[in-house]
Amino acid sequence: MRRASLIGVLAFAFRYLTLSPIENDHFVMLARAQQVLFGDWPVRNFEDPGQPLFYLLTSALASVFGGHVLAANIVLCITLQSIAAACTYVLARRASGSTAVGVAAAVLAIVSSPRLYNTTKVIVPVVAILFQWRYADVPSRGRLLALAAWTAIAFLLRHDYAVYVVASTVVLLGVLHRSAPGETARRLVLYGFAALLCASPWLLYVQWNEGLREYASAALRFVQSEGRRTGGGAPNALYYVIALVPLCGLALAFRRTNTLTRAHLASTSVYVLLMNAVFLRDVLLARLPDVIAPTVVLVAALIGQTFAPRALRACGVVTVVAALLHVTISLATAGYRVPTPAAIVRQAARVSDRLAHASPDIQPSPRYPALVSYLSRCTQPQQRVLVAVFGPQISFLAGRPFAGGLPAWIPGYYETAADVTRARSRLDRENVSAAVLLEGRASFEQSWPELAAWFREHGFEEHGFEEHDVPRVGESVKVWLPTSAAATPIDAETGLPCSESRIPNPDSRPRSQG
Repeated sequence: MRRASLIGVLAFAFRYLTLSPIENDHFVMLARAQQVLFGDWPVRNFEDPGQPLFYLLTSALASVFGGHVLAANIVLCITLQSIAAACTYVLARRASGSTAVGVAAAVLAIVSSPRLYNTTKVIVPVVAILFQWRYADVPSRGRLLALAAWTAIAFLLRHDYAVYVVASTVVLLGVLHRSAPGETARRLVLYGFAALLCASPWLLYVQWNEGLREYASAALRFVQSEGRRTGGGAPNALYYVIALVPLCGLALAFRRTNTLTRAHLASTSVYVLLMNAVFLRDVLLARLPDVIAPTVVLVAALIGQTFAPRALRACGVVTVVAALLHVTISLATAGYRVPTPAAIVRQAARVSDRLAHASPDIQPSPRYPALVSYLSRCTQPQQRVLVAVFGPQISFLAGRPFAGGLPAWIPGYYETAADVTRARSRLDRENVSAAVLLEGRASFEQSWPELAAWFREHGFEEHGFEEHDVPRVGESVKVWLPTSAAATPIDAETGLPCSESRIPNPDSRPRSQG
């Protein structure tokens, strides 16, 4: 336990001190968390694609930290990834029977640096495997109920996670109680009922506000759109190499091992096999860190049954040394020369300041600083902004709620009649100050002609927006503003209408964007 705790602390320090710019995808979650702080609720006021718990937890933590959504979320992500690293050590050590292999597996999970917005992909499987192995060791009802509770949490973090946990748990129960089919059935019923009971508050909430059928249909349409966008191309050779790991784990389950039973190996192998099939797509090297933790646990089980203890120690030492070299390079890249205590303190202060103030360099490509600044100056905090094409960071960094139910309206998503009708209904109830069309009018009108008609009906007109000191290729950004804004004073920095009555008091602006 001490080693696991130390690994978790070191993992947190490494990820925090080497914090890289946040991917734009991360701002989808951040914008939803900020939206909750503005008083909106998922499903009722904005779209939820089946991932409610993480941004609700972020907004709850942000309210404790004075509305700092970005800082609260990043600390939460790094903390959960650090816990996942500690769990990886515990599982890999158990699987291999070697402390050196356990440490090496945890170090690999840490230095792979999974993207922060995929934190739930990292924490859910290792904790699920931990609960499954605890039950396999001592198949008590209490441990089964704990596994059921985690299944419900996985479902609320992202609904498809429950499929992987349930499928692998069914394998676990079936293999573990294979000599007593009746007991297997009773345990499955208890597990399923307990998991459903834990998830029922959310299901009842959805039924009350939208209906489970429509909610599920919208979530499935989102998954299909996501699959079309990211699922192109045949898997490369590395995918098949990674896929061999759970297949070898299943083969090993038919042999007698020194550390794990057939139930342990079979359930974990099925879990990893399902994860690989779904998560490893498009840019494989970018997605591999998301599945590295449970994969190295299985690798630890395989090599633990193949190599002698001395070879395991040597393998672990080599892996740790290589990882430490990677850590040294990462620290140098992050701004260190020699990581002295004073340098570490200075770097921690720099990272904390960037998070607290949402500095532009916190993004990999801060493409719209002038636009964000304009919206912050020339709209009131309660006024909403609709962003077309992928730019969820715009409303978030401007400290404004998004309009129409989505942080960003991406072509190919939410284009059905039901989606558009729901969006128009929301727009009718919202105070919309601007529509930002990052690829111009044509793209927006082609994907959502009825939403474009709504803006015309409500007196919005088009303005060009050329970014300052930011090179762009192609058509400039278009901003639709109410016609009534045409007679108002002009914002000196952008040339766009900006009413003095709309310039917020800096002291009254919400702090949620930081």
